[in-house]
Amino acid sequence: MPHKPIPSRWIFLSFVVLVQTSLPPTHGLGSTREGYALPKPMGPVHTLILTRHGDSYWNGKYPGCRETFTGWTDVGLSPIGEEEAVRTGRLLAESTGRVDAMFTSTLTRAKMTSHHCWWAYNDRLEEQYRNQKHYEYYNQRNGPVRNERVDQAPSRFVIDHRLNERHYGSLQGLIKADVESGIHGHSPEDVRQWRRSWHAIPPPLDDDDPRRVKELRLFGNICGDCNVPKSESLAMVAENRIRPFLAEVLTPMMDRAYKTKLPLSSTEESTDEDPLEGGTALIVAHANSLRALIGVVCNVERDPLGVALKRLESMKIPTASPLVIRYRKTTENECYYPVDGALGNETRNELPVYQLSSLPLLRKQAMEAYRINSAGIKNASLLN
Repeated sequence: MPHKPIPSRWIFLSFVVLVQTSLPPTHGLGSTREGYALPKPMGPVHTLILTRHGDSYWNGKYPGCRETFTGWTDVGLSPIGEEEAVRTGRLLAESTGRVDAMFTSTLTRAKMTSHHCWWAYNDRLEEQYRNQKHYEYYNQRNGPVRNERVDQAPSRFVIDHRLNERHYGSLQGLIKADVESGIHGHSPEDVRQWRRSWHAIPPPLDDDDPRRVKELRLFGNICGDCNVPKSESLAMVAENRIRPFLAEVLTPMMDRAYKTKLPLSSTEESTDEDPLEGGTALIVAHANSLRALIGVVCNVERDPLGVALKRLESMKIPTASPLVIRYRKTTENECYYPVDGALGNETRNELPVYQLSSLPLLRKQAMEAYRINSAGIKNASLLN
């Protein structure tokens, strides 16, 4: 299929202001900041719903538990985390619309959260199916009525080790407050850098460390011994895991989902949907792997002023709190760019990461921009 040139409506979107959501003001990176031009041609706009797993026993919320460096340690959800996962699943099933695929890591806390989300989608569909049958029976309607939400449940469920949490090296298993206070011989500044910095690498595990031996036993057959890290910075997670995941798995699957939405022929009935609205993915992962993903999509390392990277480093993603980011990929050099949006008359936000409740409005704003642009092109053609 020949490439369709990008409509100029995206030029319009580049100049609209962005929202300041309830996230901290440190979340911001627009694709039209100074010195950062948007290249052409671009692919469809894909939507990513990012959800951190529910509370685990090492996150410190559950009574009697303390916040602990977790990394690749396979810790399960606490009772609080189970409740968060169920609640988040129901929220997602009720508000996301169609989801083409769901992705999660190999770690139990993320897999169980994603399973609760999957079950919530299917429970929602089953409930609506029963309601439809009840309505049909009492209204004596002939023939089944298509369930409008059948295509909204994820059609693919993918588990990928590249979405695992960043590896915290020899800090794993240590209580964060004890490490920060210097009990284990680390300076508070070093600990702060290890936790927040994009480039800082925590002290690695030794080859004979029991934690290292256990990780190789658990994950060696899944991702290969050479891909089980001893320690990682966020930059390493982004380069070694997230970029290949985006290029090899996520974006190709979203591109295929986009192609299924295209008209089969010129005679097919047209819709009011934005023709560049791509696929939608739900990603249930971890705070730092999600931060690395946002960093890759938003090209924080290419920010000439360095402001975006500093703001990403300060980003904190709470457990079981869905966020939304939309992105596009160039069709030539396969770079990723975030898609800006506009919500009301709010001031510009530099990182286009929004609360889940903003998703319908983001899509509405894009559709309105598309209609305005289409009307302008039509009027211009009439004048010519």
